[in-house]
Amino acid sequence: MQMARHAVALLMARETPLYVKLILGCGLLYILSPYDLIPEWVPVIGVLDDLALAALLISWADRFHLSPGE
Repeated sequence: MQMARHAVALLMARETPLYVKLILGCGLLYILSPYDLIPEWVPVIGVLDDLALAALLISWADRFHLSPGE
C-alpha cells in the first residue's frame, strides 16, 4: 500500500518531469492490464514480475523527483 501511495505522490508532484510521469503511468497501467509477458497463472513468477516492475519504475521515477529545497 505504501508503494502505491508513493507512486501517486510522484505522479501528482509538480517537481516530477512530465516524461517521467508518462513512463511511470504507462508502466503502472501495464501492470494492471490483463496482458502480461509472464501470465499470472505461472506460479510465483507471474506475480513477482509485476511487483518487480512496479518497484523498479517507482524507484527510477523517484530519482527525478526533486524536493522544492533542492
